[in-house]
Amino acid sequence: MLKIVPMTKPQEQERVCLLCGIEYDKTQFAYGAYEDEAVVGAAQFCVKDGVGYINDLRCRKEGDELLPLAMLLGRAVLNFLDLHGVKEAYFEKSGEFYDDAAKVIGFKLKDEKYHVYLEGMFTSHIH
Repeated sequence: MLKIVPMTKPQEQERVCLLCGIEYDKTQFAYGAYEDEAVVGAAQFCVKDGVGYINDLRCRKEGDELLPLAMLLGRAVLNFLDLHGVKEAYFEKSGEFYDDAAKVIGFKLKDEKYHVYLEGMFTSHIH
């Protein structure tokens, strides 16, 4: 069973980030993705001046499972941000996987950066 949960212990965040190839940053929030207790993904993010930033998101899946996992992990982060009053967010990475991940999560290019407005994303049937 897939679980996507916030990491509240620095040691766990560091371990999961390293397993996923993300440079651990103790100043950031993080979510981990686990399948049957095995680490399958992670995301680190922060909030600056009321704006959310997904600084890195990596998945240890391949093929057809890669982007659906990235979407679920990214949406979990966006939901957290929305619940904490953040109204917009940026996806900071770029490159083939990151561009595809940003799009499947719901980001759109704005001034050459991936951006999303969160207002109504999780509460509106129209978004």
